[in-house]
Amino acid sequence: MFQRSVFISAVSVACCVLCSSVGNTQKLDVVPATPNGWEKSVDRRLSASVFTKLELEKDETLVVKFFQRKPLETNQNLEQWLSHRLVTSKVPLSGQWTSPPVVVRQTGNMIEGTREFKAGEKNYTLKGLAVGVDKVHVRFAVRISSNSRATRKHRKASTSLLFSLMRVEKEAAVKDKRGTDIEINPPKVKNLVAGGPIKPGRYVGNQVNLRDNKTRKSYDLIVFENGEYEFLKGGERHRETGRMVYSRATGRLNVAKGFMNSTWKPEEDYCVFGKEKTGKWVIYSREGRWQRKLVWVSTSDRPSPSEVARAEASAKAEAKRYKHVVEPGEGIKDDEIEAMMYAWETNYRSGAVQLDEQGFLVMKDGRVFDGLPVAPDSLDVAASRSREPDRWGWWKQEADGRFTFSWPVRPRDYRQPNGAQVIGVPFKIGTRIKGDFGSVSTQTMIASGFSSVRRWGIKFSDNGRFMKYRSGSTQAGGAPGMPTLSTVVWDDESAVAASLGSNVTTMSKRRNSAPGSDRMGKYEFDGFRLTLKFDDGHVEHHATFTDKANKVVWFEGSRLTRKEKKKK
Repeated sequence: MFQRSVFISAVSVACCVLCSSVGNTQKLDVVPATPNGWEKSVDRRLSASVFTKLELEKDETLVVKFFQRKPLETNQNLEQWLSHRLVTSKVPLSGQWTSPPVVVRQTGNMIEGTREFKAGEKNYTLKGLAVGVDKVHVRFAVRISSNSRATRKHRKASTSLLFSLMRVEKEAAVKDKRGTDIEINPPKVKNLVAGGPIKPGRYVGNQVNLRDNKTRKSYDLIVFENGEYEFLKGGERHRETGRMVYSRATGRLNVAKGFMNSTWKPEEDYCVFGKEKTGKWVIYSREGRWQRKLVWVSTSDRPSPSEVARAEASAKAEAKRYKHVVEPGEGIKDDEIEAMMYAWETNYRSGAVQLDEQGFLVMKDGRVFDGLPVAPDSLDVAASRSREPDRWGWWKQEADGRFTFSWPVRPRDYRQPNGAQVIGVPFKIGTRIKGDFGSVSTQTMIASGFSSVRRWGIKFSDNGRFMKYRSGSTQAGGAPGMPTLSTVVWDDESAVAASLGSNVTTMSKRRNSAPGSDRMGKYEFDGFRLTLKFDDGHVEHHATFTDKANKVVWFEGSRLTRKEKKKK
């Protein structure tokens, strides 16, 4: 058995990201009543109500803290919120994390997460709970306990105290007349105990018409340990794949179109996971007269869809990877570099505004290398000059400081690259920067009413974290002769499509529930090299440079500019 979990690598920053400070006179949000044997206090610095277990043995710890309610960010769900908090929170008791976070979806309104740490010679467990009764706001609570026999005997009482936050938040929402969006529990199924950790493996069963008890369709479904699924037979498409949404507390399960809980007829259309009294693990679905019952039959050694996708992406990346490299630090030395230079100009082609950029590595030995595929200290100069000689030319510098280059195809013809020239500045080792560094491209076709905006880039935090991102929007129609207006807005996490016309209005949404461990992690600047250590374990080294004010970053072949906040 397993818990549908999210594993994220550790980064430590200030604990204040978990809550916002309040003044000494501001009233804290309501909390559960103080249980017998506990003492309640207020931590004004953290804006938290603190419950401490009394009469523990010396050096034992058992504390439950309730923080202030706060709004979720746009398009952020509770699982993502709690995952981020457990990654970025400071280790309690000045200790060290000893495990990555494990995040479990109890219901759509309550997400649980745990993480182990060590302080001194003692081991501890941090259990966090994110509650949102309207899915617009979130309330966070945490239990910190030492892993000892003395505290374990009080775990049940402390767990009850922690999870009573859901009841408290529901009552507060009703009292304050705030809206609620409570997940509906699936109906009870006879002889089935619903909920608990899903058992991964292969499930086989049939779709039966309850009117005549005849089989209409057969299913062969694999549930993977990482929360993904794959229909080998019976899906809407051949080998349909996706990521299930499961509520461990109730057994409510959404997996593919034919097995989804209905928000309109929950008593008729539902899907539930559980264990029969016979001991069989079952996925049970009911939609009107159609009943589907899939029974666990075996484990599976089949790779998950995401593992297959990563393997395919890795193979493609390997085919594109620049091959003439050495270990970082064994390539070109800083004192061998005359300049890291790039040239740029803006052009207008086919209705699109495009930025044409070229990067060049100018060496003190009179040679110039076309492009910046890797950091200079990782470039194998001998191999590159031998196997790709056309990329190596010669340079001269004019009286105005601009460079001219000649290439092997025309060795005596020195020309300036198109556009303005800018000399890059190396980063000081250990530099920390903060901001959204991105690039925007636009395209407009007036006749058809088509327009698009695409933005990509990388966000840096001054705590040493980064996140790559892509987003955009397109619009088509609305012009004479094309009355239907279609729009799509998308990013790495979600997409929304809509069509608006005289006779039709439609909208569809897509959301990725999995955190982007392949898009975020820790960064390190060192001269002309940027090292990205991703949360999923892989490491990348990039050529980079900046300006004197660290307002630009050269990244993946483009000079990215820091996005300035709009003045109010």
